[in-house]
Amino acid sequence: MRIVDTLTVFVAASAATVLASDTKQHDSDLLWGTYRPNLYFGTRPRLPDSLLSGLMWFGLDQTNWQNIRHSCELGDNLSEYGYQRHNGRDFGEQMLRDNDHGVEIKSEFIKVAGKNGGSWAVRFSGKTAEDNVEGVALVYYFGLEGNGTMAMNVGKGSAKIVGKADDLGLFSIRVVPSAKNKFPVIAQQLQKIPELSSVGKKISGIAVKAPKTDVWKAKDIFMREMFTSARKRVGFISKHVGADSEMAGSVLFALDNDGLKKRDRNLFFTQMVVRGEFSFDVIYECEDKNASISRNDISTLVKNRRSEFDHRFEATFGLRNKGFSDKQVEMARDAVSSLIGGIGYFHGSGLVSMDPKPEYGINQDVSEPELSTPYSLFATTPSRPFFPRGFLWDEGFHQLVLGQWDSKICMEIIRSWFSTMDADGWMAREQILGSEARSKVPLEFQVQYPNFANPPTLLFAIEKIADVQKTLSHTKSPKHRAFDMQDEDGENECGKDIDGFDLLQDNDQSENTDSMQESLEEMVGYTQRLLKYFLATQFGNGAAGKPMAERGYRWRGRTMDHTLTSGLDDYPRARPPSTGELHVDLYAWVTYMISVNAKLALLSNDSETLSELETQLETHLEGLDQVHWNEQEHMYCDVTTQVRDDYDELEDDEDSAYERAFVCHRGYISLLPMVLGLVPSDSDKLGHILNMIEDPDELWTEYGLRSLSKSDQYYGQGENYWRGPIWLNINYLVLSSLYRNYVSVEGPHQDQAQRIYSRLRENLIDNVFAQYESSHFFWEQYNPETGAGQRTHPFTGWTTLIVPIMAEKY
Repeated sequence: MRIVDTLTVFVAASAATVLASDTKQHDSDLLWGTYRPNLYFGTRPRLPDSLLSGLMWFGLDQTNWQNIRHSCELGDNLSEYGYQRHNGRDFGEQMLRDNDHGVEIKSEFIKVAGKNGGSWAVRFSGKTAEDNVEGVALVYYFGLEGNGTMAMNVGKGSAKIVGKADDLGLFSIRVVPSAKNKFPVIAQQLQKIPELSSVGKKISGIAVKAPKTDVWKAKDIFMREMFTSARKRVGFISKHVGADSEMAGSVLFALDNDGLKKRDRNLFFTQMVVRGEFSFDVIYECEDKNASISRNDISTLVKNRRSEFDHRFEATFGLRNKGFSDKQVEMARDAVSSLIGGIGYFHGSGLVSMDPKPEYGINQDVSEPELSTPYSLFATTPSRPFFPRGFLWDEGFHQLVLGQWDSKICMEIIRSWFSTMDADGWMAREQILGSEARSKVPLEFQVQYPNFANPPTLLFAIEKIADVQKTLSHTKSPKHRAFDMQDEDGENECGKDIDGFDLLQDNDQSENTDSMQESLEEMVGYTQRLLKYFLATQFGNGAAGKPMAERGYRWRGRTMDHTLTSGLDDYPRARPPSTGELHVDLYAWVTYMISVNAKLALLSNDSETLSELETQLETHLEGLDQVHWNEQEHMYCDVTTQVRDDYDELEDDEDSAYERAFVCHRGYISLLPMVLGLVPSDSDKLGHILNMIEDPDELWTEYGLRSLSKSDQYYGQGENYWRGPIWLNINYLVLSSLYRNYVSVEGPHQDQAQRIYSRLRENLIDNVFAQYESSHFFWEQYNPETGAGQRTHPFTGWTTLIVPIMAEKY
């Protein structure tokens, strides 16, 4: 593969310019963070080729030393990990419980503002299990990927690193174990061996010269160095006390301070071997003396920021005021904190095809995929162990939670995503950047194709800001049913307050109004380009030559059993797939995009664009019903083409051989027009949709709404990913639409909407809480028959939508 250096392949020049500020102008307190979410704990700055750090640990018995903990892995079987509190800026604490290695570890992270991103510290504390007689090795490392220098000195009570790096300037690091830490008991005869003089020290270390591109492989490098040292120690022990003597892990795997005096080292490991209760501090300080951190400061800062977090959490979500128990509030706090703790900074090349992927066996020469020009992404991650990278479909849902907590971080992330948009409006749906990310993904899933779209969920957050801005500025909405049933004064007919992002919580409303207006104006170019991309690449073949609203839309990337681009992977579609398909969910997404762009045009006072979009919106709302509503089945359906029953090959024109046919599978795609606010409150269609939702033989369960009707032939079949299991993101959209559009709007379905809303909300809260209590994890999906959490865990992406559901902040 060769490096692609044409910006239009992946990053449009204009977008790159906008995000040049990524490393220069963003908030100083967002430079450093726990931005390595794939690790149990790791830090890095939002800078490419910079300074990385991370935690590792391993038990010292005969088996666990081969299973060093570093990156989050489902196979590690930790009984608990995730953040209890994380504010996204200068504080985060989490608990790690590792029963297999007999240890629990608490991390408490704090930052102090200053030059070059300021200073930070993390205190690790915990204890080993009573039956863990061998103890545990705790390792903390720093590695420099880019240009710079570092040197480390290990003394009796601490390790000290001094260094200098591009964009960080001068810095110093201390790793300081508690004086109360205890080393595991070892045999007297081993203590007398001269070559083992480092055994029993409070702290030891090694320094390694690693290729800059391999610093992320710190665990592999450490294991290689440790095993080399252990083999030498076996020789020493055999020489002095015999080959049959006790070989304690605390002796074999203690580091020997090798390489510290060599000047070309860029990867430094510190190690503490402990048994019983322990703690140690890692303190990184920039050259700004006003940002210094003493060990005595850490406890006070943690205590104060913990208190500030709890106060802010209740002020933001008001769960105690709603009557939730302490345990339920704790679950919600853990959810938001773990979502924030999953924020990461990623940099590197992605594997991209220059050509669209051919469909359904069409012969077409496609060039080999190539590595893009390296670029950066600041994003939340769905799951630290299984999906530790950016996913476009997931990100918009994440921002519905994060925006309630910190809208400025939310906007940083949205800007970062839009910076990856090319000149045509395309963004890769999965961001697999750099060697570390690619090492986790099979090759066949790495390539991103420019004709593969993804639901435009980033517009959820942008629409939310537009709604808040509209409320503050008292702007009147266009009179369409896609505008949340607003009356002529711009007030919500539902009688519900518009729950805005946290910008509304600040005191200076005029300043926030201006800030939101600027953010919206910045977004307009991206949202318009995104809409144009969908119109240009996802059009259907129905009614060729007709307006787009009549032609419909088709997801590219279909296979017999999957439509990954839709986000609903294995949800049943037409069989076999063909270019004659029209997808109702995609039609609804396009219509939703038009409505959001119209809102932005209104707020931007762009009357010409607004007029065009209003026309498009009207025709799409009509077309949605004309193309996809099946009156016989009383539902929105996909459409495909099939040979007419009365077609005669000898007598009839070949062009007239095919007719359109509905493909109806009751489930999440049938709900998309309603959940995106495209169905009027007085429509008969709404009544049929609500009946489907409430029917236990269709979608209703006591745990949430099934993804596919229980009566469908594909229910629970095959991969069974979106063929029945309960997903929080779509359940959230159902509740949000009911709450905003139907519950308090007078009409024939008001009572039913209210009943469904109340029962569904209660069922979701009760089940997610019950599963969290029993497992201490949030899950990717929930079993429709038992409510049990299943598949990936912890899944702290869109499952954290349970918090705005609890708060009724939609």
